Amino acid sequence: MRVLLVLLALFPLSGCADGPDKTAHWVAGAMVSHVVSRNGGTPLQACAASLAVGVIKEAADSKFGGVVDRKDVWATGAGCVVTWRF
Repeated sequence: MRVLLVLLALFPLSGCADGPDKTAHWVAGAMVSHVVSRNGGTPLQACAASLAVGVIKEAADSKFGGVVDRKDVWATGAGCVVTWRF
């Protein structure tokens, strides 16, 4: 839990943060990853789920007139780092 809090606190200061939108995507990916790993998924499955959520969200943006941004997919997928043990 302490690692998660540190990562959440440091992410906005990293080069990956491109405003509050990317940070929100990262947090969403971290939440998806956490849920998958807590329910028996492997770290690889948790990362795949985070990346899939990012792709699905951007596909929905494309279909319903939202702004499509590839960086959003990567920011959501990057949230999977919370499942890896250091």
